[in-house]
Amino acid sequence: METGVLCEVNTCKNWKNGNKCTADFIYVVNFDGKQTSEAEETGCKTFEPSTS
Repeated sequence: METGVLCEVNTCKNWKNGNKCTADFIYVVNFDGKQTSEAEETGCKTFEPSTS
C-alpha cells in the first residue's frame, strides 16, 4: 500500500522505515460504537505485532 498512509507504531508488522504502512487495507473503528467526532475516539484494528 504505502501510498500516503503513515504509521508511527514501529512494533506493527506493517510498519516500514519512514513511518510507511504496508498493509493491504486499513481497518479503523470507534471505541464506544457511537458516532465519533474526535480522532482519539478511534483505533486501528489493522495492527499486528511485529516478529522482529
